[in-house]
Amino acid sequence: MAEPVRPIRRLGWTLAALAAAILPHARWVPSWVVGLALAVGAWRLLAERRGWGLPGRWLRSGVAVLTAAGVMLSYRSLNGLEAGTALLIAMAALKLTETRAPREHMLLVFIGWFLCLAAFLRQQDLPTVAMVLPAAWLLAAALLEVSRVGDEGPRPRPFVATGAMLAKALPLALVLFLFFPRVQGHFWGAPSSEKAVTGLNDEMSPGDLSELTLSDTVAFRVTFQGEPPAPRDRYFRGPVLSDFDGFTWRASQTRIFTPAVEFLGAPLDYRITMEPHRRRWLFALDMVGRWPADMAAQSWDYQLLTRFPVNAVIAYDARSYLRFRAGLDITTAMRRLESRLPPGRNPRTVELARRMRAAAADDTAYIQSVLAMFREQEFFYTLEPPRLERNSVDDFLFNTRRGFCGHFASAFTTLMRAAGIPARVVTGYQGGDFNPLGGYLIVRQSNAHAWSEVWLESKGWTRVDPTAAVAPERVERGGLDAALPEGEFVPGRFARDSEWLWRAQLAWDVVNARWNDWVVKFDLDRQQELLERLGVEDADWRDVATALAAGLAAVSALLAAWLAWEHRPPRRDAAAIAYARFERRLRRRGIERAPHEGPRVFARRIAARRPELAAFASEFTELYARVRYGPAPDPADLARLARLVRGFRP
Repeated sequence: MAEPVRPIRRLGWTLAALAAAILPHARWVPSWVVGLALAVGAWRLLAERRGWGLPGRWLRSGVAVLTAAGVMLSYRSLNGLEAGTALLIAMAALKLTETRAPREHMLLVFIGWFLCLAAFLRQQDLPTVAMVLPAAWLLAAALLEVSRVGDEGPRPRPFVATGAMLAKALPLALVLFLFFPRVQGHFWGAPSSEKAVTGLNDEMSPGDLSELTLSDTVAFRVTFQGEPPAPRDRYFRGPVLSDFDGFTWRASQTRIFTPAVEFLGAPLDYRITMEPHRRRWLFALDMVGRWPADMAAQSWDYQLLTRFPVNAVIAYDARSYLRFRAGLDITTAMRRLESRLPPGRNPRTVELARRMRAAAADDTAYIQSVLAMFREQEFFYTLEPPRLERNSVDDFLFNTRRGFCGHFASAFTTLMRAAGIPARVVTGYQGGDFNPLGGYLIVRQSNAHAWSEVWLESKGWTRVDPTAAVAPERVERGGLDAALPEGEFVPGRFARDSEWLWRAQLAWDVVNARWNDWVVKFDLDRQQELLERLGVEDADWRDVATALAAGLAAVSALLAAWLAWEHRPPRRDAAAIAYARFERRLRRRGIERAPHEGPRVFARRIAARRPELAAFASEFTELYARVRYGPAPDPADLARLARLVRGFRP
């Protein structure tokens, strides 16, 4: 008989399960929410140990209102995945202040499962899986433990019992994952009204991209058909910024027709697998010539825009041309838009541009003179630039002279516009690390880059990267390592300096890429491919339903066989088998043991009824009792018992 579940034990299980469910969200929710959960959990455990009373209703209600207000201030909303998750964590923590009965502990465990689901809605990478699956197992074990109110029967082994249940449910989950009818789109792509997780933005101020490049997070992976282009040609186009207020560049809301592009040279085909970034743009090598039309459209400034934010891992095929002529003819409206500068801002830069343009023979010569200024004068490429004043370009060119790619692109584009040359800032990614283990290119947030586009007669829109004039290693090698001094922090530099660490990191990235391919991106098209491999061509919903039913039937049969084997009658030992044969032979002669009779009582009744069997019955019974109930049966006794019963003929 097991002892009743003590309140402190039940609370311990609840706190452990809830902490495991909150852990995957710790990197996303505000630190004060996690701190609140930890503080309330610690206080509740201490209160249970010392016998303190729980807070009153009015105090609990007041704290709940303040907590909701805190979430509102942090997110400017109580709606959405991020704000809703933070509010759920905070309220679950406050629920601990009134939790007493087993039913309330069970409620907190169920909240933990909702938090596990929210973690998958937020992110589906392998680290999230590694945290959520053990949390789900712990929640199941906690539910088994906290729901036990009586003291009858043996104490369960929570992890063993729930582990067996989860193992039995795994085949069913696999069949449902593979064959449950899919719909277009992504279940995991929950809409989010909050800012992007990480990545580029539709505006750029000095220092923005230098902050982004401190992240080594993967932005997307690219698999090329054939050899990948050289690092200096890996410009992945993203948001194009045309509006400038003197400090910040922004994407223009103007709608202008898309100028024609003349593609030159051989095409380059590739496939991009993009991580979710909560924005509406796709990235492609400059200049893209073909892309999935049902997924995105091209804007007037050659940017690929989707109808909805990219909230899930997606993959798409594209074709680009590294040589092209774009927009040989531009309209007056476009020329005006791409040459506009805010009046009265950055006056020293405007005056410098006028002097340099007057000294140059043409626009091309002027561009070369500006690049020569960056290359020959004391300009420095750094991830730690000083803050700039309101006239940011003046401050950068004439005072600080230290900056990142965004500083140089902003200054160069301003100098072009001040000289009457249409120009704009293009942001995206440049470079990347080729992974020989997986055969693809890894483009990280640390590859974020900004460059300029200028419009020239007979050439159209032409890419000019002023960063290459200051730090050519950044462009030629496609990474920050070679461009920045040893003392300056570069994400991933330590791993790159160690061959085995770098190979381990590449191997881990291959695992993540395969997880994305086989699990996260398992959509309707992948399901159709699977059915085709199983011999079902042009599968419709009937074929999918048939496959699902067949899979469920197979899993049910497997589970039935498993349960039948698990609950089979216990096998009798050799002594019991010998005694059963002894009883069966006596039963044929009319001597049957009663259910209440023990072996020795039965032997005495045999001797009374058949005196000639008394000696055998006594010898056999004593040998049987010694073998069956003794501490360790002797194999010789077992063999003798079998011989006696074989020769027994009553």
